[in-house]
Amino acid sequence: MAFMRNFYTPTILILFIIAVFFGYQLIERDKPQNYGPNYCDFSAGVCVQTQKIGSFELNALPKRVKAESEINFQLASKDNAALEIQSAWLEGKDMYMGKIPLFFNAENGVYEANTLIGACTEEQMIWQMVIVLMINNQQQRLVFEFMSYR
Repeated sequence: MAFMRNFYTPTILILFIIAVFFGYQLIERDKPQNYGPNYCDFSAGVCVQTQKIGSFELNALPKRVKAESEINFQLASKDNAALEIQSAWLEGKDMYMGKIPLFFNAENGVYEANTLIGACTEEQMIWQMVIVLMINNQQQRLVFEFMSYR
């Protein structure tokens, strides 16, 4: 009986370690591998991007962006600079979904745009928001990336 107990304990431990290893591999495979330096996780809070001409904050409501549901984006300059948004759009990073134009309206120093995004065949998709703006007579391009879910 002691032989069986001494045999089963290491065997069960080894099988457990193997199961944990493969389980971790499956979890890691589900994560998108193309997060960029401009990736925003809105559920963690406001996304901040710093450029030569200032810092900018982008927020989204709801925090978990869902395809085919209305999304409210809010852009603000942390330096309180007056922004002139020349153009803005959304485009898929994982899959080409066309360009979705964004039209920002200013209210109390916060620029807001409402939009919808299409559903992808995947459960989640990375989108990229491109904003071309003028600030202090300098043109700047901001790029924010975020995840959407079906």
